[in-house]
Amino acid sequence: MTQRVLSLLAIFMLIVSVNVFAQTAQELRIGSFFNVNMGQGQEFWYSVRTTETGILTVETSSSIDTYLEAFDSNRNPIAENDDGGEDNNAKIDIAVRPNTTYLFKLRGYSSSTTGQVRIFASIRPLPVMTALNVGSFHSATINRGEEHWYSVSANQAGLLVVETSGSIDTYMELYNENFELINSNDDGGEGNNARIEITSRRGQNYIYKVRGYNSSITGQYRVMASYRQLPPPTPLAIGSFQNGTINSGTELWYSVRSTSRGRIVVETSSGIDTFLEAYSSEYDLITTDDDGGDDLNARIVIQAEPNATYIFKLRGFSESTTGTFRIFASMEN
Repeated sequence: MTQRVLSLLAIFMLIVSVNVFAQTAQELRIGSFFNVNMGQGQEFWYSVRTTETGILTVETSSSIDTYLEAFDSNRNPIAENDDGGEDNNAKIDIAVRPNTTYLFKLRGYSSSTTGQVRIFASIRPLPVMTALNVGSFHSATINRGEEHWYSVSANQAGLLVVETSGSIDTYMELYNENFELINSNDDGGEGNNARIEITSRRGQNYIYKVRGYNSSITGQYRVMASYRQLPPPTPLAIGSFQNGTINSGTELWYSVRSTSRGRIVVETSSGIDTFLEAYSSEYDLITTDDDGGDDLNARIVIQAEPNATYIFKLRGFSESTTGTFRIFASMEN
């Protein structure tokens, strides 16, 4: 069989598998619900078709610990949630476009979870946002189940940091101008505060949602936006390694230049929990990894063009992580 025939056959099988999958997902209409009797290890899939722009909410109501995952129509992950609803119920809010299908997977938090569950879908208009200028802050109070939305306009290139401060457990989500989720964070800041750091471009607008970690949280908080200068990365040659130490809150940056077209592998070896981020030479985020290597070590594999430079940021998984490490760079053809 020729390579062309094999390629066409693979495409055909992919289309068939997606269509079969779409048929097995139950249609969950906005404003409706399903009652489910969940057995051990069971998963239930639902498709939601939107007719308007807005914030789509899919959540459960039950006495058991549920878990939800959201996907686009091609099964690319969008969001996931454990206890965002009442008690141990899951709840996902995503900004949606009209005439688009989204997929949701419902399961118990553990494979032994069983019980009755109700899952339902609703939609509300896009939120009114508060402008948050870089270098400033905004104080607010979260009441039960509230969400606060902020817009930040980047007036320069750099590391844009948006974070909360206060005594309550905050959760933050970052979206682009099209309300597509970019990142989310729970406890990346001090204590139980949320913190998201991205490389921004001049003139780019970003949208942030701040809420309590669960719907029962109330209290005051402050949200701040600031810049950090892009750091000069340390060159890390292919086939080499470097030793270093991570202290609380340390971030170390490395540049890796590909020697040919292939896959660049950057990974750590250590007794601590490391986290890696990969960027293009323009500091556009490519991917991240937590425990892709041995034990709690991070490992990233990216497809590289010949003689291209890529940037990697290494940190501890949490602000309190400290210890020594070794970081390696290699290429696979």
